[in-house]
This record gives sequence, C-alpha cells and structure tokens, in this order.
Amino acid sequence: MKKARRIFMTAFASAVFATMMAGTAIAAPLQPVQHADWMAQKSIISAGQNGDLALQRNITLAEASVVFARLKQAKLEAAPQGAHWSVPYLNWAKAQGAVSDAETANPSKFVSSNELIAFAGKLGYDLKLDEKAQVTRGEFFQALGDAITTQITIAHTNDVHGHILEDAGQKEFGYAKIATLLKEWRAENENFLLLDAGDTFQGTIYVNQFKGESIVPILNRLDYDAMAAGNHEFDFGHEQLLKLRDSLHHPVISANVFKADGTELLLPVYKAQIGGKSFAIVGFVAEDTPVLTHPDNVKGLSFKNPVEVAKTVVPALKKEADHVIVVSHVGIDVDRKIAESVDGIDLIVGGHSHTPLQSPEVVNGTYIVQDWEYGKSLGRADLYYLGDELVAFSGGLKEYEETVQADPEIAQMVQEIVKNIDSVMNVVIAKTEVPLDGDRNLIRKQETNVGNLIADIMRERTQSIPGYEADVALANGGGIRTQLPAGDITKKDLYTLLPFENNTLAIVEVTGAELKAALENGVSQVENGAGRFPQISGMSFTYNPSKPAGERVIEVKVGDAPLDPQKTYKLATIDFLAAGGDGYEMLKKPFFNTGLSMYSVVEAALLERGVVNPKVEGRIVEVK
Repeated sequence: MKKARRIFMTAFASAVFATMMAGTAIAAPLQPVQHADWMAQKSIISAGQNGDLALQRNITLAEASVVFARLKQAKLEAAPQGAHWSVPYLNWAKAQGAVSDAETANPSKFVSSNELIAFAGKLGYDLKLDEKAQVTRGEFFQALGDAITTQITIAHTNDVHGHILEDAGQKEFGYAKIATLLKEWRAENENFLLLDAGDTFQGTIYVNQFKGESIVPILNRLDYDAMAAGNHEFDFGHEQLLKLRDSLHHPVISANVFKADGTELLLPVYKAQIGGKSFAIVGFVAEDTPVLTHPDNVKGLSFKNPVEVAKTVVPALKKEADHVIVVSHVGIDVDRKIAESVDGIDLIVGGHSHTPLQSPEVVNGTYIVQDWEYGKSLGRADLYYLGDELVAFSGGLKEYEETVQADPEIAQMVQEIVKNIDSVMNVVIAKTEVPLDGDRNLIRKQETNVGNLIADIMRERTQSIPGYEADVALANGGGIRTQLPAGDITKKDLYTLLPFENNTLAIVEVTGAELKAALENGVSQVENGAGRFPQISGMSFTYNPSKPAGERVIEVKVGDAPLDPQKTYKLATIDFLAAGGDGYEMLKKPFFNTGLSMYSVVEAALLERGVVNPKVEGRIVEVK
C-alpha cells in the first residue's frame, strides 16, 4: 500500500509557530477565503466602533505591532498615562528585535511591504506581499493569514460510475481531463489529498464488462489516497470487491460492513500525516446496500447504521489523531445526521445521493461536501488550520470546461479500454425467436414487443427490492433505439438498443390521477413521433389520438382493475423521466434511484431468460 506524500513536523511550543512553519505554499481555492473574518472572530484584529475593519486603509507600524503581539499571545500592560496607546506593543516588538528605536519613534507611519516582510520575518513568519510603498490592512491581514495557517487541499470525486470518457454533450470531464486538473492542484499545494466517496467501478460498459478491473490502472495512476466503498462496489459480489481492493495502490475503507465473525470486511480507517498534522479518515457505506444489490452479492455480511457506528468510532479516533475526516457513501441526509450526532468531525466527503454541492454545508461545526456525479465536476476543499484549530474553509465544484486539456497518458489508458470493449461486447447473452421491434417508427407510436419486454423487466427487477416493489412500469420509447433481428443478442446489440448509459432504474410513488397524466403526456405528441411515447407493464390503456393533447386517454387499468385516481401506485421508470424529462413533469417528485443502469438490468434479465419471445398483448390500444 502506498505511503502518502507527507510533511512531518516536530511539535513546537507555540501552535501558531508550528502552523506557520508547516506549509507556506499559497494555493488558490475555488472560493476565496478572507482571513480577516476568522482573525476578527479570534480577536487577532479589531474593528472600529462602527464594526468596520477598515480593510482599505493603509496599515501603520503601530497596528502591525498589535496584530503580531496578539498572535504571540503577549501579555502587555496598558500604555502609561499620556503616552501613545501603542507604546506597550512597540516596546514588545523592539524587545523581540523586530523593530528599531528609530522606527518606534513614528508609530503612525504607514509601512511598506518590504518593512512588513522584515518585521514578520524577525518574528518567524514568512510573509508574502507584492512590493509596494504602502500596504492596506486587508492586504496585510490576508498575507498574514496565509503565512500563519496550514492549508490542506482535498480533491474529491464520487459516483463516477465508470464514466471514463469525456462527454461534451453531457458535460462530463472523463478521467483524462480530471487528471490534468489534479496535476495542477497538486503543483499548487504539497499538502494534498485525493479522496473518492464510492460507486466508482460500476455503471457503464467500460467497467461493468470487466467487473471494475479495467479502470484499476487509471485509478492507481491518478494516485488516490483513499476511497470509500459505495453500494455499487458490491454489485459484482464482495469477493470481487476484495480483489479490486488488492489491486489498488490505495485503501478501500468502510467502518460499518462486518463479516459473519464480527470483523470488518474492509479497513475501517486510513491514517495519514499531512502538513505536520495527523488525520484519521473513516469510511461508511449505505446501510441499505443489501437492498440495493442482489442478496447473493453481500451474503454473510451485515451493514450497520453509519450514524451509530460513527458515535463509537469518531471519539476513539479523536484520541489517536489531530483531525477526523469522514468519507461516506450514505447520501446527504445521512451525512447531515452524522454531523448532527457526532462532534469533532472536520469534514464529511459524501456521495450516493448525487448531490452537486456548489458550496459546503455546515452542520454542528462539520463541513459537508459532495461532487455530483459521472465526472461532471471535480470537488475541491481547502482547509486552513491555525495550530490544531480549523479556522477557515473553502469548498466547491470545478464544473466541466471543454477547454481543459486531456492528460495524454491517461487519455491513452482510456482509449485502450475503449478498444478492448469490442471483443467483450461480441459475446452472446441471449436469443430472440422474433424480431425485436425497436425501430423509431414503431416504438414511438405504438405498443411493441421489445417495449413490453423492457417494461416487464423493469417491473420484475423491483420485486426484489423490499419496500419498492412496483405495481406498474413505464419507459419512454425514445430511450429504445434500434430494431434487432431474430437470432442471437450480443452485448453490443443490447448496448445499441439501450445506449443511454446515464439512464438508471427508478421507483416513484404516484397517484392514479398522476399516472393517467403521465400516460396523457406519453401520447400527447404521438403524431410527431416524439420519444415520450410510453412502453408499459402492469397496466393497459386506450386512447384517441384525434382528441386534443391532454384529453386523449380514455380508459386505464392496473392489472384487471380500473385505475383509482386517489390510490397511490409504485411506478418503475427511468430516472430521466422521474426527474421530469420528456415532459413527465407529473413524476417530478422525490424518487428512489436504484443506481442500476437500464443496460445492466436488462442484460441480467436476458442472461437469466436465455431465450425470449415477447409479444404485443393489447396493453396500448388506439381507438377512433
């Protein structure tokens, strides 16, 4: 296992001095940090009676002396009666050898950048300022804040789901462009960590067809420090997860997954020394992973509540390390619960809920960040420590920019995977006894046999997800993209049929009225061949295309029973539609995203069936 790049420090008597010496490189965070804010809170600097810090006014020698004395925690008496208020501070600075008798004679003098740098240097601070005859208070405070704090930069990813290629249309970086950003950020700050919050090895054909093994060399070259196991890391069985773990140069961590003998399946905590500080990085995965993956994949394992585990683990880690960071694949809501319930966590790097946190949340003093999904952005967090205290934080997302140059080495590694996929994709997975009618002139205008097959598979897959067993299913015809002849079905055929790798199986609760509205939307543009035309399972309906849009659906049945407008039904659909896509605004409400790609769901069902012979059954009937 890799030894992380670290800077080791000897403890100094002064926490401020230790922080100052630990790292002086100034890296540019995504969101600017104003050191004056926390310095004022800690009474290192003071505002006037009106609360104004007067940041635009030039700094005087007297004012600089006060700030330095407070930083050194000097205990000074008040100025003698009739003397200038700054006399005790100037005398202190003179005693430190930082200023001369001649300089103290003019306490109200505006000081130059070179004078401030020399003043600070004699006190042990490495101040960085552009050469100027006079320096504003704001410029001085910012430079001093940079000098006295240790900046730790953490880049983070989550829920990449095998999106290894750049996709300008979907605004996804791909690993080659992510590599370029990481090189730039590492060059800015030697106190650097790269973390991943899970769901890395599953999602597209480029990883699924190799059970995640294809991207191990890329992840090793990107030089991650640690990653949390996501629920989809178990989709190929936990034995395969352990195989992947052993191939990586960084640990896969989780503190809430246990084997039958009570021991952890994975390393629970990763410890590192960065910038003279010790960090304990603890991982968590979703407690409902056994529901989200096939039970055989996690046989013999138990997944404990991450909040309860954190209550035990974090206090113990606080005794062993200076700082605790959580890398979690539990979703933003559970991240908030962890922060609310457990003190002493500096940062939670999250995943699972695919939440694009443009700026961090702060709960109970803990910062929470998350980097969206599919490589659409790269997360960055910058932590500023004064001694052992986290005094400032900057976090956000570097979203996709087409102008970012691809790293040539990683780009070549990605292309090797793409080339290798052809041989894998020519494998036969099933046979169809009839042509599968996915032609756009059919699938977007009427019930078809392949539409029925796919909708049936969607509904059937949910029956093994406790609490989310769907009553009905609906897919949009626009997501089914080709006609397949009778005969063998290869992986490549299926990928051509279902090419949208971002589409995942979702379950949403709808009323009967909302379900009818969804069907109305589905047939609202049938005359134009719109992709919203529904392919369905578990229900049937009749409609009249000659009526106005929104008034075309005549009769709907769920099973053999008439649709009840007031009843709540569970609908299996595609996450794109559950988010309101293709005009399905009536479905836009909180939904359960299985994270399972439509391709993987259908492929698994075809492998199980072996031979298919789907038929049109009168589920959708056009009447005049």
